Amino acid sequence: MMDEMTQRMKVLTECDGVPGHEGAVRAQMKSYLEPLSEELVMDRLGSVFGVKTGLAGGPKVMLAGHLDEIGFMVTQITTKGFLRFNQLGGWWAHNVLSHRVKVKTRKGEYIGIIGSKPPHVLEAEERTKVMKLKDLYIDIGAKDEADAKERGVRPGDWVVPVSDFFTMRDGELWAGKALDNRSGCSLAVEILSRLQNEQHPNVIYAGATVQEEVGLRGAGTAANLIQPDVAFALDVGIAHDTPGSESNPMKLNPTSARPPTCLRR
Repeated sequence: MMDEMTQRMKVLTECDGVPGHEGAVRAQMKSYLEPLSEELVMDRLGSVFGVKTGLAGGPKVMLAGHLDEIGFMVTQITTKGFLRFNQLGGWWAHNVLSHRVKVKTRKGEYIGIIGSKPPHVLEAEERTKVMKLKDLYIDIGAKDEADAKERGVRPGDWVVPVSDFFTMRDGELWAGKALDNRSGCSLAVEILSRLQNEQHPNVIYAGATVQEEVGLRGAGTAANLIQPDVAFALDVGIAHDTPGSESNPMKLNPTSARPPTCLRR
């Protein structure tokens, strides 16, 4: 049996929502925030916050996770029906090889597999290099370009990994996609829940922003709307407790990809 917080994480992480397409995640967050809030506040870009007043006129405290997850966007359909794609947010190309994905189209979604040039035909020099996303493709089983288009696939369609939520070590660890930053979303809900019967001197705005992965766009519009006195970003970081990263945690590339992984509670 999952506890309430773990169940909420399962629901949130299994929602799909890349930057600019956060609708399903936003709807789920609204369902969590509404019973805990005096009102919901949304900006025109799509960020959503629940308001809990401790003392009217008190300092406004903004607690913001973000709704969006890293994903991909279709950029081209080849003559043979394969899909070229670009990243939405940071990815390291080797993390996506052979990954199953969902391609979201106007006619529904299709399961695809990310493929590349077979290792049997790679030159010796190529084997030592990181593959580039431009050299990868998504195979949805289309016979050709016309077949892919008939299915409703178009450049601009968005793509997310197929990755179910699960736990490890008797529920102590969470694993799956979109842990960054559905954990921040869940924490915003948890804070409002714990404040229901607590006295405090602040006006709390707890929720999540949109389009964080492509430039913190929702953070800017939400902050402009709320005008907080204090703001906290509810986000994740690198644990530096896995092989290869323990020795020098300061050598972190701020633009490096964050693959689906596990999160310690």
